Amino acid sequence: MTARYAPLVPSDEVASPRSYRPLRRQREDDSFRCDVEAVIRHACRDEQDGPVLLATFFALTRELAAEGALSFTGLVPPARFDGARRAYDSAVSAKGSRGSLHNYLNVADCDFLLDDPHFREAFTHPLLVALVAHALGAPMKIIDLRAKDTHPVDVVARDNTLHVDNSPFMDEFKVIVAWTLGTGRGPSGQGLTYLPRTNRLLRQCYLAPDGEAWSDEDSCIFPSGARVDEALAAQARLFDDRLPRVVHLKDMAAPCHTIFAASRLVHHRYRTSAGGARSAIMASFHRIDDGTGFLGVGDVAGGDLDRFLLTGGGDRSFLGLLTDQAATIVAALRAAATWPGLVVDPDRHLLRGTALRAWYARQSGGVSLNQLRSATLAGSAGQGSSAAERLVLRMQYDLQGALNMPLYVDLREETRKRARIVVREMRPEHILGIVAQQDPDPILRDAAAGSQRGLGELTDQLCSGLLALERLMSTARVSGSAGPAWGSTDGPAAAVSLHRFVVDLGVAARRVADSDSLVTAAVFGALAAALAGDLFDLGDRGRALTAELFRMYVDLVAPSLRDREPGAP
Repeated sequence: MTARYAPLVPSDEVASPRSYRPLRRQREDDSFRCDVEAVIRHACRDEQDGPVLLATFFALTRELAAEGALSFTGLVPPARFDGARRAYDSAVSAKGSRGSLHNYLNVADCDFLLDDPHFREAFTHPLLVALVAHALGAPMKIIDLRAKDTHPVDVVARDNTLHVDNSPFMDEFKVIVAWTLGTGRGPSGQGLTYLPRTNRLLRQCYLAPDGEAWSDEDSCIFPSGARVDEALAAQARLFDDRLPRVVHLKDMAAPCHTIFAASRLVHHRYRTSAGGARSAIMASFHRIDDGTGFLGVGDVAGGDLDRFLLTGGGDRSFLGLLTDQAATIVAALRAAATWPGLVVDPDRHLLRGTALRAWYARQSGGVSLNQLRSATLAGSAGQGSSAAERLVLRMQYDLQGALNMPLYVDLREETRKRARIVVREMRPEHILGIVAQQDPDPILRDAAAGSQRGLGELTDQLCSGLLALERLMSTARVSGSAGPAWGSTDGPAAAVSLHRFVVDLGVAARRVADSDSLVTAAVFGALAAALAGDLFDLGDRGRALTAELFRMYVDLVAPSLRDREPGAP
């Protein structure tokens, strides 16, 4: 059973230092950083203002290392960014998930976006690449690339709870490019918000009886007043005045590019009803020698550096490819040194006074997804939607709930990530297709009173169903190509990812601590079983397991689907 939440600690206090990759390879990382610095030094050597440019690069690397984040506005000229934005808008409108909390798109599924040089420049600008490589201490690859639109709404959900990303034993950096939806202005709401300097801390791990370290996703979140207080107290110790600080990036004249240490810096997207809707591109960077994560794209148009990042390697060395971009890096460093405001001063975006108190009250008040879900379901019932349509809507909300998956020292959770995202961000028509196959109306009628069994009994049932599904998948033949929900992911890769996901979902199900977590695990289990039926030759037993898991989920949520006065388990 999980200890539920782990503290943030300095590196000399972790229970198993050898389990944290950044702690055991510092000499190699520093050597690579010197190599990157040599590339920049050579690029600046013949420039009249070379010393200033080199000093600017070192100042940027120090800021990123010290504070955990570094932001720019107007890094890409408006004419070029406008082309990227228009391509983005077209793709998200056509292929976005249209989910309950956001409109998500896996960019790897959109060749025309990846082939657009202006779009690629937004997240692979050579200066950004040099800074991320210097921070990671190694050549890197993009393992996840997503587009996401978020509209103003007052909610705290798993999606936007204060957190660190799910990579406790390795470093992950992200580049996020944010702007006000449909415009060339920076974000006016739903902005990236973070606690500077928390990147200097690590999540404490747990130790199994055999001494093996492990962690879980609950250890990555700060969903309550006590946990928010803990994060702020840990951060405050890193400042001389012992006062916490919260940076909220919004109200900028141009799109905002932010590099941040996603696996260490405590951060979230501050969702409120104020400000405009936000569009964002998010690229996740891992070292090429960390994990098995991959973006899943073939060769792409563009330069060799872009192809290296997007495909995870190439024939030429990373440092050689970076050297090819010397002119672009020099131009960006000159702009950073001479254009006021291009490098964002985070102190100008600190939350203070009333704004800070409002942020604290919202974050410490706990998750509010259930209230938003209940209000939306009540509204849909009043609009005459069918029970099946309300069930799909309910499922979209529950997929954004709490799911405490295990995290491993050997990073094997990387394999499941594609499947998890596919299930969580499934388009409503894909969910409806699965629901329709189960003939939901009789199930909903029979389950209208809701389950009367206790949490323990229901959890045992879910664990039993998931274990049976995993065993069936482990011996079944992969039967065909992946369906439309998988986008560009091929059948064999989808099958491997889904199997790992079901294994780890079973682990998470055994750790269910409340009814909300049970509902979320159940909806993931039902949809994963349906996808497994498409990918594997599971026969009648597989169809029976899918029906069983679907029925269990419906039993849990049926009361909320009544025409009047919906509740929430």
